[in-house]
Amino acid sequence: MEQDNKIPWYLKQTDKELIEKFKFIQYQEDERLREATNGTADSRWSLGISVLEENDLRNRYVNIMPYERNRVALDVVNGNDYINASYIKVDIPQQSINPGHYISTQGPTKYTWQQFWQMCYRECPNENIVIVMVTPLKEHGREKCYPYWPMGGQSDVIKVAPRIQCPGGDKNRPNTTSTFFSELQIEYITSEKHDDNYTLTTLNLKPTNPKLGPPKLVHHFYFDKWRDMSKPEEVIPIMKLCNHSHSLNSGGNPIIVHCSAGVGRTGTFIALDHLIHDTLDFQAQENTILEVKQYKRDLIEQIVLQLRSQRMKMVQIKDQYIFIYHLALHLREKLAKRVKK
Repeated sequence: MEQDNKIPWYLKQTDKELIEKFKFIQYQEDERLREATNGTADSRWSLGISVLEENDLRNRYVNIMPYERNRVALDVVNGNDYINASYIKVDIPQQSINPGHYISTQGPTKYTWQQFWQMCYRECPNENIVIVMVTPLKEHGREKCYPYWPMGGQSDVIKVAPRIQCPGGDKNRPNTTSTFFSELQIEYITSEKHDDNYTLTTLNLKPTNPKLGPPKLVHHFYFDKWRDMSKPEEVIPIMKLCNHSHSLNSGGNPIIVHCSAGVGRTGTFIALDHLIHDTLDFQAQENTILEVKQYKRDLIEQIVLQLRSQRMKMVQIKDQYIFIYHLALHLREKLAKRVKK
């Protein structure tokens, strides 16, 4: 009974109660998307240039777009600056020790993988870049993500993201070309499988002209055990992935997370990562859990609400939403045992 008292109230809710909360979150988003698609240009939920025909080949799915107000704009010399990616900031009043900064993006396609690398280099100013990929490359014979990084072997050591890029290859189409500051080289260094759960590949990312910027180290985490439109099969592997990837990221860099659409599995991972590393209710210090005694809100609900306000469909299905609570309960019980010792 004593341990039960150490569990925050929001982790004691039934799955039925959580489903009702998720339904309300979904209802709120449905209202936003109605506003976004009714042509109101100055709407907070406007999809802006993401829906223009010139960007069709830059979107993996026709129904997953970034909101205009917080989309990532490619750093181009001239031309099209669109990529299907969103800046994400998680900062929960009374709970967040530090704000969490992420970029949520779709899985690169054969048309967008080169722009993806340009985005990674420009949006991560410091040396160590972390990319977390939470989707297999293919499911049931359908591509979920293009193999955009060199995986080693004689013929797959270096990829090049050119300075001038035109998805689809038609340079005569207006507003489809992007011109960047430099060509980028992505070079394979090493890779290692961790507990048969995920593969960490280390890459060197650098402009081919060294005067245009320093080389950066990319830590690419490939977690292929998480099927689309589902929750993770187990708690421990996803916790290990969160801890390992978080530990390698340079301060000041956003963590770049993608699945296939960049919403369901991506949102779930981001919610877990922030919960585990940057909220008071899940930290322990000197045999004490640093919980907020007077916190009356549902912390997980607050995180998901913030995510949904920055990219549609983040934590896409109820099973993913409930899984966050189950993992949080597991972590909190683990913390309680550690403190008791």
